[in-house]
Amino acid sequence: MHRYAIVKLDPKDYSKCNHIWDMSKQKHTDKWYHELVDGNRIIFVAVLDGLFIADGALVLEKNDSDYTIPHTRVYLSRLNVKLEYRNQGIGGTMIDFLADYAKELGFTEMSVGVDLDNDSAQHLYQKKGFSHILFEGRDEQGKYKKLLKTL
Repeated sequence: MHRYAIVKLDPKDYSKCNHIWDMSKQKHTDKWYHELVDGNRIIFVAVLDGLFIADGALVLEKNDSDYTIPHTRVYLSRLNVKLEYRNQGIGGTMIDFLADYAKELGFTEMSVGVDLDNDSAQHLYQKKGFSHILFEGRDEQGKYKKLLKTL
């Protein structure tokens, strides 16, 4: 049994995600907040003793059919586990939780983007069923690929 709970993030608690990742260093922090408030981004957090230790989001519409297709494909965005809690199965549990939630919403596919130099994330996504490569390319942050999982 997990010592932490996974709960849906209330927008008023968004700033607490700073305990997991440095919000001041992410140029999209405000954009993600507005997506959360508008309902296009659904964020769940793992909470241990009142502290946020992990978060992950589902994005319903991204204007990129590799990532989202209305009522069919949802995008797994921003899966983060605080450094000292990594390698304890929390990331995998978050993926399973988000996949189950996406199924409850009626989605049949989930996509994710992963940097090619992030071996641990690639391994985790492959282990969790993201086996189909939709695209490989490069953006301003480097080489990455888009992966797909059937729910």
